[in-house]
Amino acid sequence: MTQTLKESLFFFKRNIAKLLLYIISVSLLLILLIKLLMPLFIKELTPENIEQFAQIVNLIIKPVYTGGFIALLYSLAHGTEKSIVNCFIAGVLRWPQMLLANIITSLMIFAGLMMFIIPGIWLFSRLFLVPYLVMLDNQSPFNAIISSYKMTEAYSFKILNDVAILFLILIGVVVVFSILQIVHLMLILFILLLFQGVLQVVCYRHYEILKDNKGREIAEQE
Repeated sequence: MTQTLKESLFFFKRNIAKLLLYIISVSLLLILLIKLLMPLFIKELTPENIEQFAQIVNLIIKPVYTGGFIALLYSLAHGTEKSIVNCFIAGVLRWPQMLLANIITSLMIFAGLMMFIIPGIWLFSRLFLVPYLVMLDNQSPFNAIISSYKMTEAYSFKILNDVAILFLILIGVVVVFSILQIVHLMLILFILLLFQGVLQVVCYRHYEILKDNKGREIAEQE
């Protein structure tokens, strides 16, 4: 396990109460919103229609969730201790930029995955900074993509290594639960949300490292 991953897991453990409160409360809010909007947009509540509608709403609303979570991570890391409501509002205010950035990067990574998978994984390693640059540095989606690509040069292996370890841990947990026959839809959903939260923490830690490196390079040039 790398030092960066250890630091990320320690950060998550130290702030687990507030992070879980955000993850659970905002996720329940979004689920409730989907249920409220569903009858307004779907005439026939078939499983196929419900699934498609949920995917569309998730695509539209997820940037708010992600933006708020990033704001929460920043506040916890820098000791400002913003409330969950304020962090969520910060995500709402940056929603247009986060949505556009999410659509562009998702399409690029998906296209890469269609080209024998490896290009998509490589693109993820070069673009994972985009939501953090949009949310915390107030960059436009296009500038954030360019900045992320430049900042992650020769850095792909480091982030992919940590993500691979997390996926192995996730697979191990799922296998253990399957062997013990502890399988429940809500439990699986909670595990996935928890994994997503830890992944965000890991990416945020790499963001801070790369920002510090960039700051030192600028200082040395001056």
